[in-house]
Amino acid sequence: MEKLANILYTQPKHYVYLSIFRVYICFHLLKKFIFLWPSLDTIYGANSFASPYNDLLASFVSLDFLHANYKVLLFVYLTLVLLYLFGIGKHFTALGVYFCLELFQRLNFYILNGGDNLLKFFLLYMVFCDSYQYLSLKKTSYKKELLEKISYLLTNLGRFSICLHLCMVYLITAMHKMHSKVWFNGVAIYYTLSLERFAGSRLNPIIAENGFIVTMASYGTLFWEMYFPVLVWFKKLRIYLMLCGVGLHLGIYWFMMIHDFQILFLMSYGFFFTDEEWKAGLHRLSRLPGLAFLEKAFHLETDFKENKQS
Repeated sequence: MEKLANILYTQPKHYVYLSIFRVYICFHLLKKFIFLWPSLDTIYGANSFASPYNDLLASFVSLDFLHANYKVLLFVYLTLVLLYLFGIGKHFTALGVYFCLELFQRLNFYILNGGDNLLKFFLLYMVFCDSYQYLSLKKTSYKKELLEKISYLLTNLGRFSICLHLCMVYLITAMHKMHSKVWFNGVAIYYTLSLERFAGSRLNPIIAENGFIVTMASYGTLFWEMYFPVLVWFKKLRIYLMLCGVGLHLGIYWFMMIHDFQILFLMSYGFFFTDEEWKAGLHRLSRLPGLAFLEKAFHLETDFKENKQS
């Protein structure tokens, strides 16, 4: 227990990707509303086809009132997202973004998918993380050591929660698939690619007719989802699992037209790599034409000079 406490209270080693993920979340949220902009009245307005349901939150906030005045909520929401993008307001802004996202999801739950639910949890974990050391107008600093230690604890727990949540999604998904006849018999990919809803490319019917590819893809997906939550914690195996995951999610993105969900999964992989690993990769990328700004954005010059001197 003492060793675990020492790990949780030490300075986090994932500040770089926490900052990157914060920026990604903001652009993701802005993009979703840009795409929905022509249909906002139909989706969230007073004449929306979705009726709010009663629960604990509805006893504190009138969802009918929000339907009639959703534009005010939208203005507040987009303002908070922009502030969060630049790291203004920090944890309080993140909490406001999460709360507004929760309200919008409750105003019309018919348009939600698994990616929206996962994003909501990730955003909740990010509320407690210090994701403002990079890509922020002003990084977080604490005058009292106690507050700094608490920040370390919450950031480490928040980052670990995202990784654990991702692993649990894969594991639970695999367990459910094992009890499905189409997955157990290795023909799930055939039925999926045969549906018009998932006709993402002209190759879908060709792949669906190939029994070897269908069987290998079905069982390969099942076994990968089952063992990823365990093997990903082994550093030597992590990169190979990640590459398989990238192939899997890009395949779903291309062949089945499930887009945002897959990008969110892939972006969450970055939390398994430390600041040192990220900075080494970003330092190499900064040498490419047009990417020199990465040096200043992530303080790479200073860090690599200090490493050489030490």
